[in-house]
Amino acid sequence: MIYIDSNILIYARIDKGETGKACRELIAKMEEGKFVGTTSLLTIDEVVWIVRKEIGYKEGISYARDLISSEIEFLPIKTEDILRSLDLMETGLKPRDSIHASICLNHGIFSILTDDPDFKTIKELEVFGPAEFLKKINH
Repeated sequence: MIYIDSNILIYARIDKGETGKACRELIAKMEEGKFVGTTSLLTIDEVVWIVRKEIGYKEGISYARDLISSEIEFLPIKTEDILRSLDLMETGLKPRDSIHASICLNHGIFSILTDDPDFKTIKELEVFGPAEFLKKINH
């Protein structure tokens, strides 16, 4: 199981370049059962917010509905996740990143799929970029 950071899902929808292509391919691979992906409910907020700004509000909502009905497992945000995230924030990690990281760690997920290098500061997490993870699951 790997945690999918919101930027992967956002790039899959709005990025027309190589990163977006890799992210769309990853989602397709997950739908085919090549790997199990999970994320938090916080991701829905981030996806709608960015897609709204880039494409439109209705498109953001529609895409969020599609994601919720996909193969991605959505984890709740609990008080213990927020408490742990505060500790991560003290190390310099941004608030939303710290929430994602704390949810990973609190659920025993130690791999994250992201295009955000900030997660590399958390030694318990193995960080994969989209192209890197595609190579890993294609072998």
